Amino acid sequence: MKINMKNREMQLLWELGRTGSVTKAADRVAMSQPAASALIRTLEERLGFPLFVREKRRLTFTAKGRALLPEIANILAAQDSLNRLASTLRTDATPRVVIGSVASVAATILPSGVERLCRSLPGAAVSVRTAMSMEIANMVAEQRVDFGVVVDEAGPDGPGRLQVAPLHLCCLVAPTHAFSALKTVTVEDLATHKYVALARQFKIGAATANLFESAGHGFAPAVEVMQFSTACAFVSAGWGVGILDSLSAKYAANFGLATVPVEGEISLGVALLWSPDSSLGAHASDFADGLTAAFG
Repeated sequence: MKINMKNREMQLLWELGRTGSVTKAADRVAMSQPAASALIRTLEERLGFPLFVREKRRLTFTAKGRALLPEIANILAAQDSLNRLASTLRTDATPRVVIGSVASVAATILPSGVERLCRSLPGAAVSVRTAMSMEIANMVAEQRVDFGVVVDEAGPDGPGRLQVAPLHLCCLVAPTHAFSALKTVTVEDLATHKYVALARQFKIGAATANLFESAGHGFAPAVEVMQFSTACAFVSAGWGVGILDSLSAKYAANFGLATVPVEGEISLGVALLWSPDSSLGAHASDFADGLTAAFG
């Protein structure tokens, strides 16, 4: 059964996540507290599962309720971007380029790539939305973004697609760790240590799991994470060595971590996507060149 969440419902849940208070959240979306409580009860009935646990007159998100928040954030951000774009078009103001990007790109090479893109689009303003690769590909196909930067199977360039750089797996360790003196590490080396890795639902996590299982080892991270930045934080805190891709490893320098390549090939790379029907496609090559240069 298809369930459509209304904008007011999403805004209320988002503000509840931010404030932890029904009264404060209701005030932020211009509702009364009783009306907000009634809206939550109605939404839970429609969804078929509880969003909150009610303890001592306070509401605490359930695991299922909290799982909705990232998607709600994306939808509200997209609506805001759409409203801004409509305002820009209405007033003939500065043109805006909307870019969808995986988080690891957004936190590392995207700023340099956008700088190169904007040289050919003087005065353009930029909106960036972060999401998973599959969602970004859908955004591009539906022309909800002008460009998408994703982690995808490495492949040839084609209409609406340019390869930016290939990826390989890296081990992240403290500079004092024995691995930091090695030129490469093997899966056998990693299997004898506690390690932090991305979950399987991510392409890099799946590639990591496949590498371990192909070598006859189970994929059993000491800490399984959903964000590359979280992995860096756990490695820095001493939870084990980290296994990420060569792009995310650039971010690890912010934590003072050393990077050592992992032996074994993976068939993944960073790719730039756009709609072949978009007039901005004429600037895709400049954008891809900037990303590649920043990747190094």
